[in-house]
Amino acid sequence: MRFISFICALFVLSACSGGGGNSNNGEYPQENISIVIPYGPGGGFDTTVRVFAPHFAEKLGDDVTILPENIPGTGGRRGTTTVYREDPDGYTIGILNLPGLVLPSILGEQVDFQLREMSWIGRIESQNYVLLVQAESDIQTLDDFIAQDEFTFVSIGYGTTVLAAIQIAAEQLGLMSKNPKFLTGYSGTSDQLVALVRGDGNATISPISTAYQYVRSENLRPIAVTGESRSSYFPDTPTFEELGYSGLTPLNVQRSLAGPPGMDPVVLGKLREAFLQTMESPEFLEAAAQAQMDVAPLNGDLAAQEIENNFQYYEGFRANLSNPNQL
Repeated sequence: MRFISFICALFVLSACSGGGGNSNNGEYPQENISIVIPYGPGGGFDTTVRVFAPHFAEKLGDDVTILPENIPGTGGRRGTTTVYREDPDGYTIGILNLPGLVLPSILGEQVDFQLREMSWIGRIESQNYVLLVQAESDIQTLDDFIAQDEFTFVSIGYGTTVLAAIQIAAEQLGLMSKNPKFLTGYSGTSDQLVALVRGDGNATISPISTAYQYVRSENLRPIAVTGESRSSYFPDTPTFEELGYSGLTPLNVQRSLAGPPGMDPVVLGKLREAFLQTMESPEFLEAAAQAQMDVAPLNGDLAAQEIENNFQYYEGFRANLSNPNQL
């Protein structure tokens, strides 16, 4: 159904985007466009934008340059706030983290942006999670995992998507009665995977692409993955849904483009049309495959709907998302 919606959106936008001016008294775009990356250089969001940008620029016009701009800070909130407060002229947009930017509101923290008000252009990627144990462990299946008496999950810190995924998984798998420990504070997902290899804990959950090299090197073993279908990275690893835990199916990390609230419909339409064309570009898809991106396009309307889906899903687990360091 999502694929059908994606194709329909492309045709609708193609039909509606021709002609017409915009609030800049000329054909948009007339100058370079910045894509704010609310994290530092070198991470997954940074890689996604730098692979995507030149192909997106090509679809917007011969004289257009897309300028990636890293504005890290406060878990992505600083860069997101920058985009939210910009003029809605189409010259500053951002790549946003779902559910990473949903979680602060769920956890009762103050934010200076409203995701529901932003002008959504489309989703580039959606990456599922994988439950991991040490490769030398006797654990081979999810049933083996659940049958353990003690659990120590290693994770990055409170308020992150990874820790939220671990806490939700512990609840859904019925582990809370065994008082699992959540060892947090690692600086990133790679650091937490090294910690698992080292034996700081006996399990973790990680985005699949980050975990892949540790599985390939036979340091870690995948047990189950989120999502509706098996991962191409781990085709022999079952989904949680296959194993009867469909409540974990929605867990993922999404990378979507959005602009400030109140963008001119014509400008937003052109950005959406160029986005969909980029998502179908063989050159972009080849570059994305080389970068090991998990391309999973959604048009702007469906990307906006994912905001609602995220709020509803994580709100249902609010009680499970407490700070382990305050227990």
